[in-house]
Amino acid sequence: MIAVPPYKQILKEDGTVVWDMESYQWLLNGEDFESIHPSLQRQAVLNMAYGLYEVVPDRIYQVRGYDLANISFIKGDRGWIVFDPLTAKETARAALDFINDQLGERPVTAVVISHSHADHFGGIRGVVDEADVSRGKVPVIAPVGFMDHAVSENVYAGNAMNRRLFYQYGVLLSRSPFGHVDQSIGKNTAAGTTGLIPPSRIISKPIEKITIDGIEMECQNTPGTEAPAEMNTWFPQFKTFWAAENITGTIHNIYTLRGALIRDPLE
Repeated sequence: MIAVPPYKQILKEDGTVVWDMESYQWLLNGEDFESIHPSLQRQAVLNMAYGLYEVVPDRIYQVRGYDLANISFIKGDRGWIVFDPLTAKETARAALDFINDQLGERPVTAVVISHSHADHFGGIRGVVDEADVSRGKVPVIAPVGFMDHAVSENVYAGNAMNRRLFYQYGVLLSRSPFGHVDQSIGKNTAAGTTGLIPPSRIISKPIEKITIDGIEMECQNTPGTEAPAEMNTWFPQFKTFWAAENITGTIHNIYTLRGALIRDPLE
């Protein structure tokens, strides 16, 4: 970690709290809680890491602890290539503002979306203007099948899945040793404004090489894995592999209580 933000809450314009790490500070008191499984408590403490991380020196950065997912920034020749702009525009904007404050302001030159789950694309309007995408100034890149699955899961089935999500994650419970503790891959889901901008470029081949803002990327479509539309990316210049959520430090769900498409573990 190279920088910690001076705040622990992210707000909407009207003052509504979108993200609140302050409400989990009790996890850092060093107490072992009998009401929390030890493995869950360990993961919950690890997910209290909150700030800007340097992954590849002077090239790849992540802002962690601003939402359920992490947002990644690749330093191109002219600006930032943003990978997975979180769930809400407020948390995505806060992450972009924070990295610009710490490392110098740079424009967003592209957005790459790894897969069709909302915590990886819903904050896109916090980092890019749709008009810039429409006129080709800022490309939005996504895997084949992205729009079909993003819409079917978050629009057609959106209301039902959101209600089930409250039960799956217990997000309406109080933040306490007897309530909401963590969500394993991240602390919680941001309660902000979720949006969608259609991709301007689809990775349609099994493996496709592209160059954006001086950064070479080899994109590998991996449909039917952690999400029905998903892709990995290899950065040959940095010898760095980005696996989206195909590789995580937790056990993957085969079936989620919220009703996402079942993953086939034998495929």
